[in-house]
Amino acid sequence: MNRRTALQLMAAAPLAAARTTQPNIVILLADDLGYGDVGFTGCPDIRTPNIDRLASEGVHFAHAYSNGAVCSPTRTALLTGQYQQRNGMDKVIYVDERDIGLPLEALLIPEVLKTEGYATGLFGKWHLGIPKKYFPTRQGFDEFIGFVAGNIDYYSHTDRLGNADLWNREEALRDPRYMTQIVGDESIRFIDRHADGPFFLYSAFNAPHDPFQGPENRAAARNRTVYRKMVESLDENVGRILERLKQRGLEENTAVFFMSDNGGVPGIGRNAPFRGFKGSLFEGGIRTPLLARWKGQFPAGIKAGEMVAGMDLFPTCVALAGAKLPPGHRLDGVNLLDVCRRGEKLKRDTLYFHYQAPKEGAQHAMMSQGWKYLSDLKGNQYLFHLSEDQSETKNLVAEQPDRLARMKRDYEVWRKDVFAAGK
Repeated sequence: MNRRTALQLMAAAPLAAARTTQPNIVILLADDLGYGDVGFTGCPDIRTPNIDRLASEGVHFAHAYSNGAVCSPTRTALLTGQYQQRNGMDKVIYVDERDIGLPLEALLIPEVLKTEGYATGLFGKWHLGIPKKYFPTRQGFDEFIGFVAGNIDYYSHTDRLGNADLWNREEALRDPRYMTQIVGDESIRFIDRHADGPFFLYSAFNAPHDPFQGPENRAAARNRTVYRKMVESLDENVGRILERLKQRGLEENTAVFFMSDNGGVPGIGRNAPFRGFKGSLFEGGIRTPLLARWKGQFPAGIKAGEMVAGMDLFPTCVALAGAKLPPGHRLDGVNLLDVCRRGEKLKRDTLYFHYQAPKEGAQHAMMSQGWKYLSDLKGNQYLFHLSEDQSETKNLVAEQPDRLARMKRDYEVWRKDVFAAGK
């Protein structure tokens, strides 16, 4: 039985009597937001009261990662619960690559939740395939208003090649609103349409990804002032979504997650206290502030030290919905519910990373038991005792040759496994 047949059978099964107790699920995803660009991580110049409130009202995973250093791979991992390499999505999809996308055989969160009666909506950035055959409407989303390229003009909604790129499901859409406002507005309307639940809302903001255009800046300007306005607009719209949940009386029946798809960009984003930026496997390129709030279920104001990743949201969402996966389906992500509810330890202490930009060398990294092995794009080797040196200042390659050799061997086993699956 193939995956799609299994899903169809699951969807056709009688709905359980407990259906009304299923929580709504909301994922709020920022784009290229630096770890240090929000108030609760110490940002000195950007106000983010709504995102900060999520942190104070829920669980803050202080040791969380996006699964990659750029957009398409991390979004693949988040939506599939697997290392992106298993689905052949190890690299970003560029605007001129108009014949590739996330394979339709991949199993995504919305496809699973639909078998449990969830309404599913994506508002904002897709970036997992430009042709319509790869649109989110072909991969489990009932509703989609947004764009499919890596970035677009926030006002004209055209991609870098000048193509119009704003869609309502699969039909071209013209809309004069600022893109961050569109994501907020349409997310709120989705909540209103499906307030009786259950629903899965994926609000995939493109802020603060370039072009750097604030809500009052049609002309792009690469500076911190405009970037600040973009992040504050992001925060404002996060707040509007949270407020609508409150107005609808849904706060205690909605699990909300917030994270960024990778670190901030050089010269604009702030990834303090970490080293590196987007595109790098140093901590600054892949660390993200991951937040989880479910009022009445997750304790408020908890700072969790467990090492988690974006791909963990898939099994967490499946568990929240009480859904089942097709027989034999493999996951790399880990369910976070026991950590969120009771502070339990994860049954996983190792994460792996691989990234190779065009015309550059491959980067490798793995974290295990408080240590990190890293090979940068020039082939330089690093070993950091990450639990004592989170800013990656002291390279211990010379002092720990046996540990380095062991981690390199383990990494190679993982690499062969995931890349063989993605072929």
